[in-house]
Amino acid sequence: MAGTFFISPKTKENIHFFTKNQDLNVNSISTGIPFSFGSLSLSLAPMLLLVISLIFPLTPAIFAQEKETDMNSTSPNTASAQEKNPPQAILSRQSYPNDITVAKLGNGLTVIIQENHTAPVATVRCYVKNTGSINETKYLGAGLSHVLEHVVAGGSTTKRSEEEIRKLIDTFGGITNAYTSLDVTAYFIDCPVRNVETCIELIADQMQYAAFVPEEFSRELEVIQRELADGEANRNRVMWKMIQETFYQENPGHLPIIGYLDVLRQTKREQIIDFYRSRYIPNNMVFVVVGAVETEAVLNQVAQEFANTPRGFDSEVLLQTEPAQIAPRQAVREMDGTTTDICLAFPTVDLYHKDLYALDLLSYILSAGESSPMVRDMQYEKSLVLGLTTSSYTPTYAHGYFSVRMSVEPKNEAEAVKTALDHLYRLQNEMVSETELARAKKQKASELIFDQQTVQQQAESLAQSFMSTGTPMFDTIYVEELQKVTAEQIREVARKYFRPEVLSTIRIVPKGTIAAETLKKEADKDSAKETHSFELENGLRILIKKDSHLPMVDMKIYAHGGNILDTPETAGRAGFIANMLNKGTRTRSNEEIMAWFDSIGGLLSFSSGRNTISGSALVMKEDFPQALEIFADCWLNSTFPEEKFEQEKTLILGAIARRAENPSSELFEAWADALPKTTPFHIVSGGKKETINAMTPESLKSFFVEKCLDPENTILTIYGDINENEALALAKKYFGSMPKVKNHQIINFDRANDLAENRAIHKVTGKDTGMVLISYAVPSARDEKELMAIRLLNAVIGGYGYPGGWLHKELRGEGLVYSVHCITRTGMAPGYMIFVAQTYPATVDEVVERIFNNIRKAASGQITEEELEIAKQKLIAIHAQSDTTIGEQASQQALNLLHGFGINYDKTYEARVEAVTMEDVKAAAAKYLTRPYLQVTTSNLKKEENQKDQK
Repeated sequence: MAGTFFISPKTKENIHFFTKNQDLNVNSISTGIPFSFGSLSLSLAPMLLLVISLIFPLTPAIFAQEKETDMNSTSPNTASAQEKNPPQAILSRQSYPNDITVAKLGNGLTVIIQENHTAPVATVRCYVKNTGSINETKYLGAGLSHVLEHVVAGGSTTKRSEEEIRKLIDTFGGITNAYTSLDVTAYFIDCPVRNVETCIELIADQMQYAAFVPEEFSRELEVIQRELADGEANRNRVMWKMIQETFYQENPGHLPIIGYLDVLRQTKREQIIDFYRSRYIPNNMVFVVVGAVETEAVLNQVAQEFANTPRGFDSEVLLQTEPAQIAPRQAVREMDGTTTDICLAFPTVDLYHKDLYALDLLSYILSAGESSPMVRDMQYEKSLVLGLTTSSYTPTYAHGYFSVRMSVEPKNEAEAVKTALDHLYRLQNEMVSETELARAKKQKASELIFDQQTVQQQAESLAQSFMSTGTPMFDTIYVEELQKVTAEQIREVARKYFRPEVLSTIRIVPKGTIAAETLKKEADKDSAKETHSFELENGLRILIKKDSHLPMVDMKIYAHGGNILDTPETAGRAGFIANMLNKGTRTRSNEEIMAWFDSIGGLLSFSSGRNTISGSALVMKEDFPQALEIFADCWLNSTFPEEKFEQEKTLILGAIARRAENPSSELFEAWADALPKTTPFHIVSGGKKETINAMTPESLKSFFVEKCLDPENTILTIYGDINENEALALAKKYFGSMPKVKNHQIINFDRANDLAENRAIHKVTGKDTGMVLISYAVPSARDEKELMAIRLLNAVIGGYGYPGGWLHKELRGEGLVYSVHCITRTGMAPGYMIFVAQTYPATVDEVVERIFNNIRKAASGQITEEELEIAKQKLIAIHAQSDTTIGEQASQQALNLLHGFGINYDKTYEARVEAVTMEDVKAAAAKYLTRPYLQVTTSNLKKEENQKDQK
């Protein structure tokens, strides 16, 4: 599920949870570290999000609960939703670069529009200011903003019932959700651009005419209570909560967004209606539309949709000032797991302080990239930490903090803390080098470009920038100001803020221990040109596509490999190999490779999937020639050095140890272990302790050279702002010498996945949560029509990766589960259709039976034409959203070509979906959902205890 980590742009904490389903290539190595490596310099939209899904829960916005609704008089707007008054006057408007318009309506509503015609999609969003947990005044601690978000998002309005809204969005495959942060609540719908008018109307209705049906309120209150309880078992969520509580003792920043359980239980429907009426007013909202739209049409429609709602009383909240910290603070908590999570933090400044820029660059210098001093020293050379990141958090509501977060083995905790502080205190006396400073500045400039590729990223950037600073262009201003920072200023902020007397240390220990906007102009419409395919004399195939809408170049390489070539005895080999490909070549060390990419703000990575080993590099266009040279050097000439091998081995073993700390990882590993040994899905992609320990640098290198370095089994892609002829010439120069393989390998994907008999496994864990997984064998991607029927069946039953379908309506609707999904985990080798849910330990058996009831319903053909049509639109819309960046397009085309489908295979996706008939879907359900199944459950109850509780 996407969005389970969060980031904190300098001022707002927002979730990003748009994911792409890739059946053919899945990342095989998980570090197990609950935060991203390197620096998190948290400045508005270009910054990564650092906060967990508790703070921005993945709240389902559409619920399929049909009922009689009372839609009278709860809306703050006394006018009817059907009345047609004259549109609101447009009092002012201002144009910005990149087709951005900011307008103010007569009732105070701010409207921000950006035209981006890269793809025929759009996002419609509304941000309600002066909400969030810090702005709830007399309701502080109740999480009222979050409750309101649950009820309003997709809930009934005075115009439509909840069910009608769900069906309407399903007809065009819209993706809708909402989130609550410390100081804003946001609602959005992502859609094909042809449906943008409908989405504007739906969001406007939610903001003005929520009906607050009593049954919907009661149901959502129950869901939130379970959500709150589940958050207490998640280390990331708990760590964020502990940090906030440690730093903000008077300011309401210490209050959890979701509220406190005992206060939440007292929440009344009348209270959220009162809060809605006082805060959901036009002069408190920012309405944002980004995509392939026409500015005038959007602005006129928004003015009409809000015609009936006048300006409200100003609702700005004066917050309690946080007193200066004058002594060290500590917090510690025990949780399930074998490692220790640590946060070392110093109080600093808010968003508006001039030291913001120096602090952000300092964070980047310390930990951005493998060549950064802290990461290189602590993670790779000394192996003190399993993961490390620094961040400068500077919100609008109070002073922020500079933090170092680490995950360590308990035995290394003391030395890791000492070494981390030594790195910080050293900067009080030593000046950073001009090279380090230039590298950090380039990284931020690159980030501005890389984080502005999708309409969702652009909308989030525009809104967050405007609400915090009054301009949608803050990202650009921010990077310009960063360029002015000097080494002297870096040293000055280190001296000013890194003071031991105000150090806060927050620990979670094992039990028993105590997008700047995408630049789109009329001249860049050549970005949609066709991909050109070439083949070198050695058999290497190259895909090149010119796309000039952003000044960057994406390079990828895919070769047959991955888990498909592993065995249970070599589990984790493919991922280990991928991790070693940038660790040194015949002419370059790992430090030289990563230092160069860090210096230009570029990205370089290698990974493995079910069927491939791959590499990826993303750089600014001026850096492309040298980047391709180093990229090729890593692929063709890696030496697998012993020292780096041992470092990676330590990290992988640490990740393996951490898998048991995550309920989902624990569940899927138990499932994989129980599968037939003939299927590649039996192999745990991250490896096992014993398999990793058995590997050597020589065994990894020889396997890669002999089995994977085959040009006839390899695809290279170069997409972006390039000259196509020059790109091809460089590709020939650096990859043309790749030798042909005498015995070209044809991979056998016909791997038996049949389950011999029904089997149920229950694993007792130390976690106060219940997990359920039920799986059935299904065909491979090569059986495309039958697999498409399975995917449609997936959408009908389980929502196809998003909240929806029969299971979500029944189980989430009744508060039985926190999440429930149906996923199709298959690829070139046949795989499995999987039903997975998270519930209470005592309700595991009931959830299992409810899922089986729905499986039997599907197998007996009880699917309606309407359900099938909704499923088709869902698949088509999700696929369109997953193919909008040049990197996504390169990956899809490369994998399709490598696996024999051709580079234009994706263009037929909609037609292939529409070609599936009801008979096809029913036949697939009857064929595959009546086969033997494998059921795996986990909880902290023994099976008999669980059954007893159920009685």
